Amino acid sequence: MPLILAIETATLACSVAVFQGEKVIAHRHDIGPSYVHAERLLPFIDDVLRDAGIASKELSAIAVSAGPGSYTGLRIGVATAKGLCHALEIPLIATDTLESLAFQASRMTTRPPDAVVAVLDARRDEVYTATYAPNGSGWTVVEPTRALILEPHVGLDHLFPFAANHSHVVVIGDAAQKTQRLLSSLTDSWSFIEGHPNAMDTCAPATRRFVHREFEDLAYFEPRYLKEFIAGTPRDPLGLRNRAIDSPPSS
Repeated sequence: MPLILAIETATLACSVAVFQGEKVIAHRHDIGPSYVHAERLLPFIDDVLRDAGIASKELSAIAVSAGPGSYTGLRIGVATAKGLCHALEIPLIATDTLESLAFQASRMTTRPPDAVVAVLDARRDEVYTATYAPNGSGWTVVEPTRALILEPHVGLDHLFPFAANHSHVVVIGDAAQKTQRLLSSLTDSWSFIEGHPNAMDTCAPATRRFVHREFEDLAYFEPRYLKEFIAGTPRDPLGLRNRAIDSPPSS
């Protein structure tokens, strides 16, 4: 199994993990009041390598969150990941910020949900969101990443059509409380978990992409930003519709 260093800086959380397959070897995660990733990221990387007892030259790849999220956070994370890949001559793997929240929901719930709605705060009544359904060994994207205005009058069927047809739904992310507040009259049976993306939750998709050699071009790779906000119209700007996201194969 590859030995991967993962970086997650798309939100106020600065998170780094080293893992091999589904085993997290070392981890750092901190949420600050502002974006201080430039000061924390490199020390966190040094810390996890030391805690894991490995040298950077032993790494197989670097995984980094590609968004959506904060421009500042994503830029710092991607620049650092690219620099490490260049220096170590190892490949770069892009992970999706919302995708990692689906795996976090699995870790934080006792019963697998019928659907996970991942939500990241944007501004005012707006979120970045995607919806995932379980596929046995991981998650499948059923409503692709999009920018969304949470307007209750639009109706749940239009905002989150897949989740609207299920009762055991988990809404997770740093906009979970905002989503609950704005849609309280529509989502009585749903569960809401306020949280931030965590590097340790990228181990399954990052390992899967390593095995399938889904690497990024260091010269051209950039974080993915979502600009437009519209109420409840599903789009697929990242090309993720119905993509299966599985746990890594066993060694």
